[in-house]
Amino acid sequence: MKNRNYLVFDLHCDTPINLYRQRFGHILPEQLIKQHYLGAVFAHFVYPRTKYPFVTAIKLISSTIHYIERADRLQIVKSPAEIKKNMVNIILGVEGGHIFDNTIKQVEVLYNTGVRVFTITWNNSNQLACSALNDDKKGLTKRGKSFIHKMKNYKLIIDLSHASTRTVLDICDLTDNGVIASHSCIRSLNPTYLRNIDDRAIKAIAERGGVVGINFSRYHLGEHSVFEHIDYLVNKYGIDVAGLGSDFDGITDPVITSPSAIQHLAEELNDKGYKSSDIEKIFSKNFLRVFSELK
Repeated sequence: MKNRNYLVFDLHCDTPINLYRQRFGHILPEQLIKQHYLGAVFAHFVYPRTKYPFVTAIKLISSTIHYIERADRLQIVKSPAEIKKNMVNIILGVEGGHIFDNTIKQVEVLYNTGVRVFTITWNNSNQLACSALNDDKKGLTKRGKSFIHKMKNYKLIIDLSHASTRTVLDICDLTDNGVIASHSCIRSLNPTYLRNIDDRAIKAIAERGGVVGINFSRYHLGEHSVFEHIDYLVNKYGIDVAGLGSDFDGITDPVITSPSAIQHLAEELNDKGYKSSDIEKIFSKNFLRVFSELK
């Protein structure tokens, strides 16, 4: 086991802004194949106060597509059939419903551009839904419920990180789409940070067959380790719920400091009694199961 490397599918990386600026941080995409990445969701984040957030998102996505198309051993995938084990498979995502909350046609445009993961809120609430940091007890708006209903027409994944507990419960009750919380630590282990995900929300995601990706930020993790957050998920909700969402290039305090260092987590999991098949699920296969439903 000590010499084995596990394939990683990272549920959330904020790398696109670095591709756009040509300044790199935690992730250098061309190195990911050597760092045992099978793939990653590249999240295109636009600050809420940006004058034209949708247009800015399109510019970022275009930049990512341009970069990946010219990179060696990387490809953008839009469906499970396109995934190749000898490539790093990039799924395009957008973060924050303020990007697309004016009209459902914006979702259609993003989908046709190749986006497959749609995060409903960021730290701010928007016209669709409330965020955890704004008010954890408020959920989808009337407009948001209409959006979620119409999203059923697209083969996409709804990302519930940053969303309020009520928003998560509302969406899980309404949607037929796959659901994940791509980069969320466990609120029960670090209750001082409301951005972390509540047990009621985890339960709803688990019941929908979804996955919760643990964030590598020390601030999110609190006094507990990445292993302890994963172990909490597995013990309470089962092995099929746990995933990895590093938040690389979006955080400044990662406790796992690079993509290659993720393999040390595999060693820790193994030392604590996790089987190879369990580690494979946590590292990639749980998310790939959700993605496989986009047929």
